[in-house]
Amino acid sequence: MPLPNEVTIGRENWVRMMYCMKHLMKLHPEYYDMIKPFYDQMYDKYPYNEEDPFNFEDNYKVRPRTDIEKHLDNLANLNQKSIEDIHKKELEIGDGRSLDELIWDLGMTLPSWNNNNDKEEDNDKT
Repeated sequence: MPLPNEVTIGRENWVRMMYCMKHLMKLHPEYYDMIKPFYDQMYDKYPYNEEDPFNFEDNYKVRPRTDIEKHLDNLANLNQKSIEDIHKKELEIGDGRSLDELIWDLGMTLPSWNNNNDKEEDNDKT
């Protein structure tokens, strides 16, 4: 099936699509580099009010954000916070701690540790 030469999209659907792409870039930063060039081109061609995207009246007045918009913003912030936490943990792992400490933190033991404990117990018996 060949693609049409032109596609017509209503203004409301255009804004919904741009809004979803913007939040997708926030929620999944791994897609940011892939989506951002397309988003920028579309925004340059048909800009919209990012502060209040779903206000389609010509005489613009700021309206309160809907619960869905607030929830999406909270999800994006939580996702960004979890990414920052992962980066902090990666930095903490490389902060000069020994391999033994990392293994102990994971709740694991090495066989060599058991051998040392056995020798200490043998010394205590004599």
